Order: sequence, then structure tokens, then C-alpha cells
Amino acid sequence: MKFTKTILCTVVLVCLSFSATGITMPSIPSKQVVVTNYGASTASVDNAPAIQKAIDDCAASGGGKIIIPKGVFLSGPLWMKDHTELNLAAGSVLKMLPYGEGNGVRPNTFPNNGTPDMYPHLISAAKSTSHIKVSGSGILDGDGSAWWSVYRGGKKMKRGCLIRLEGCKYIEITGITLKNSPNVHITIGKGCSDATISGISIDTPSDSPNTDGIDTWSGNVQILNCKISCGDDNVAMDSESQNITIKHCYFGSGHGCSIGSFSKNIQNILVDSCTFVGTTAAIRMKSNRDRGGNECNITYSNLTISGVVTPISISSYYPKTPKHPEDDQAQTVTATTPSWKNILIKNVTISGCQKPCIIWGLPEMPIGKVVLDNVYIKTDKTMLINYASDVSFINKSKIVVSTGAAISSYESTIIGIDLAMGKALQIK
Repeated sequence: MKFTKTILCTVVLVCLSFSATGITMPSIPSKQVVVTNYGASTASVDNAPAIQKAIDDCAASGGGKIIIPKGVFLSGPLWMKDHTELNLAAGSVLKMLPYGEGNGVRPNTFPNNGTPDMYPHLISAAKSTSHIKVSGSGILDGDGSAWWSVYRGGKKMKRGCLIRLEGCKYIEITGITLKNSPNVHITIGKGCSDATISGISIDTPSDSPNTDGIDTWSGNVQILNCKISCGDDNVAMDSESQNITIKHCYFGSGHGCSIGSFSKNIQNILVDSCTFVGTTAAIRMKSNRDRGGNECNITYSNLTISGVVTPISISSYYPKTPKHPEDDQAQTVTATTPSWKNILIKNVTISGCQKPCIIWGLPEMPIGKVVLDNVYIKTDKTMLINYASDVSFINKSKIVVSTGAAISSYESTIIGIDLAMGKALQIK
């Protein structure tokens, strides 16, 4: 099949044409207060009133830094205010009060939201709050094991995040370690803008349920120099995530640097210069017929992926694909039909994968314009490409498979690679 260089260059340029817009950092005045001056103590059964008083007073005087000093401080929910920074000093631990035995009404447990089994987040803010920062080298500890145990037992409950912000702007989370969240560790929620998460570590057991590292539901977010091991997606970019840059991150246990499964209007994503070791997935895009629409301009580049179960998974089915592509019939295209296009995977080395790499669209909406540029895949499994148009392997991309064909395809257009042998072919 002929594919002109002009068209190929256009595809690549479309994929590379975006970059994250300039992100405004929070403005925090120089004033500093220490929470122990407000009555916080390592002996207290709940430091939330004292810490909240420090935040409120600081905000009332124009803002500043609220310092958690060395030691373990138990706390219930906290609310950030405009132009405030919560700083976890070296050796400090801000620890969630324990699970509240169903209703959170037992003294000295994490309180509910006023409704049984509905729990707030440890750190949040009212909508329209701006200039928020959480910093330092200390630890946020969600004390999650009791929450996970109850959840695994079938309890219907809403578990909080360690940090979740909705409708806020000019956000920075930097330096801290987060662990053992009852649910997601950090969520940049709907309506947020201009968020920077840098230099943080997330270290939570791989079997902890739904403990995503970082979730985004809004635009203009950068995630830089982070180290994330958790029990679900290391990063999940959900609907309306736009202009997202993720660079120089290390991903250990977890489900990869993911897009979706709610994927509507996800655009202009760059994941660059990251390392994946032992994750269940790495390059992961997931959606379903009622969750997507208008997903485009996505780049994963300069990645090292080793010992990952499924290194590449781009699918319009969630949570699982059909057993065979012909098992599913085309349906009417709607506003929520996933429409993945303009995807670039560049300078990626993959080894030790245990399951097939997958590019699998819908019969009514094939995945379109995928370029694999200088991608090396060493695997025991045949790659599956079903319902995908304009899939191009360029710049000596190849697949080394121990047995069987390199690629199995159905209703797809694939160029630049020998489907049987996985060797690069010259594109004319």
C-alpha cells in the first residue's frame, strides 16, 4: 500500500503540534505561621480545629504559609483558602483520623459528610478558591488499610481522597510523600485550571483498591519529576483533561499512565521521558460507547517500559474487549462514541511484556491516525490491531516476537511493518 511522505509528515506534525500552555503558579505571601502556636499537638486526638484556625487566620490577613512541624499530627478534614500554603516540614506526618466504623460518628474517627458512609477528603477547598499550595518534605498518610478492608467486604461507601480540589485555579503540590489513601491520592477535579504537581512520591500497596496516584478532570496541568506506586492508575486523565504535560516521572506498581475510562474531550496530552517498571499497563487509553467523544492529539514519547503486563493498550471498550472483533456489531455513532485520533508513540523501548499490545477501536468508529515512530517491542505475544485506520510504523519501528506472527489485524489499515515478521518496511 502506498502512503506518501507528505501525508505521513502531516500526521506526525498534527500529533506534535501542541504543547502545554503556560501555567500560572500560585502566589503565596511570605507570612508564616506554625500550627502548634494554634494548639496543634502530637498528643491531640484531632488537630483539624487548630490547623483550620491557622489556615483561616492566615487567609484573613492576606495569605501565607501554614507549617506542620516535625511529628505525627492526626487530623480530620481541612479546607484550604485563597493564597494559602500548607507546608509539611521535614519529619512531619499529617495523618487522617481512622476509619469511622461505617458512619464516622465515633469520637476521634474521620467524620462523615452528614450522610452515613459518605466521607469528605482530607484536604480540599471551596469552588473558586485560588492560589493553593501544599509543599514540603513531610508525609500525608491516609491510614487506608481499614478503609480498604471494609470496602473489600462489600460495604457501599464513598471514600475520600488525600487531596481533591474542584473548581479551583493556580494550584501547586510539591515535594511531599503521600501514602495509604482511602481512595485516590490527588484529584484535580472538574473546573480546575493551572495545576502543577512536582517532585512528589506516592507509595501505596499494589493491592489497595482504587488508589489512583493522580487523577485529572480539567485542563492546564503539569506533572513533573514524580514517583508513583499505587493500587490503580498511576495517573488517570479523565474527561475534559486538556493541555496535560507529564514528564520525567517513574511509575512502579499501578495500572499505568492512563487516559479514561471517561474520555470525553481529552486533547493535547504529552507524556514524555518517563520510566515504567512492573506496572500492569503503561501507554493506556480506555473508553466505552457511553464515556467518550473527541479524543485527539496525544503523544507518548521517550519512554522505557520493562516488565509491564500490557505496555500499549488503546481501546474503545472498557472494562474488556470482545473475545473476537467480529463478535460486536456496529452501532449508531453518538456524541459519546470514542473517536481516538492523532496519536503519536515515539522513541519507546518495550521489553518483558506478558500480554499482547492492543489497538482496538469500534466497528462504527475505528481508531484513526496512530503513528509508532522508533518503537521497539520485544514480546512473546502477537500484537492485536482491530478496527484501526492509518496505523503507521515508521523510523525502523519493529516488533520482536518469540513465536507466531508479530501482528494480528481485523478491519485495519497498517503500513510500515511486516505483519508476520515484525520487521520495518520502507514506506513509499
